[in-house]
Amino acid sequence: MKRAILAAAALLLLASCGGNAQKKTATAVATGRQPAKMATEQVAGTYSGTLPAADCPGIETTLTLRADGTYTEQSRYVDRDAEFVEHGTYAVDGELVTLNPSKDGQVTYLRIEPNALRMLDSDRQPVEGALAEHYVLTRKTE
Repeated sequence: MKRAILAAAALLLLASCGGNAQKKTATAVATGRQPAKMATEQVAGTYSGTLPAADCPGIETTLTLRADGTYTEQSRYVDRDAEFVEHGTYAVDGELVTLNPSKDGQVTYLRIEPNALRMLDSDRQPVEGALAEHYVLTRKTE
C-alpha cells in the first residue's frame, strides 16, 4: 500500500514539473520576452527600418527571413539612385541571428528583440552612441 501511494505521489510530482516548462514559455511570450532558444520558423518574417549612413540621410532596409533558413535583404540609399539586394542563409542560436551572404559579403549579426531585430557590430555587441536606436529593424505585420 505504501508503495502505491509513493508511486502515485511520484507520478503527480513528475506531471506537475512537465507543465511548468509550458507555463514558462507561455509567460515569456505573453510578457514579450523571447524564449532562450528560438526556432528558425519563429524568427521568420519581414523586418524593415532606415539604418544610419555616413554620406546620405539613411539606408531603407527590408530583411526577409524565410522559415527554410534563407534570407533576402534589400537596401536602398535615401536620396540616391542606389539599391542593393543580397541573398543568403541565416542561423539562429539563442537570441543571435547570423546572416551568411551567398556571395562574398560580410557576415551580419542581429539580436532578437520583441517584434524586432537589433543590428550588432562585428564583436556581436549592440551599437552604442547617439544613433544606437536607429540600428533596429521592426517586424512587419502580415
